[in-house]
Amino acid sequence: MRVEDLSPQTLDRIRHNRWDRIIEKHEGPETWELKFKTYQPDDMIFQWDPGFNPIAARPQFMQVSVHWILLPVSRSHHPNITILHHFRSEDHAKLVVYLKDTTYDDSLFGAGYVAIGDRQPEGFYLTTLYHEWFVIDYDAEAKALFSKEESS
Repeated sequence: MRVEDLSPQTLDRIRHNRWDRIIEKHEGPETWELKFKTYQPDDMIFQWDPGFNPIAARPQFMQVSVHWILLPVSRSHHPNITILHHFRSEDHAKLVVYLKDTTYDDSLFGAGYVAIGDRQPEGFYLTTLYHEWFVIDYDAEAKALFSKEESS
């Protein structure tokens, strides 16, 4: 599934949705509109980062098992994302994904995120919450470290 294949009506509906973020102590809500910004040649981003690629900066669907979810991250992050765990609500209306994104940080305390997505009429999930999360329960080194602390 690709964002580029969505109908204009679906893209417009996505743009008008909000998602909440809690990343580096900054909280949302954010709009999806900002994730699909059309950049102009004179935008400041090109002066700050001459190698900025607006296509790579846009979000793209990720497959989680047999499900598709649109995360509020650049598609350039995808090679650095590992899905650690996921589950759907009983009525299949929500998808919860625990993931590790090592794009900027590969530590236990900087790479973990939880995403919650709402099922859309087209069958994919649209993220409504994207939250930092410590990867402690999914990392062997962290489990060993915190097991020692708890037994002391």
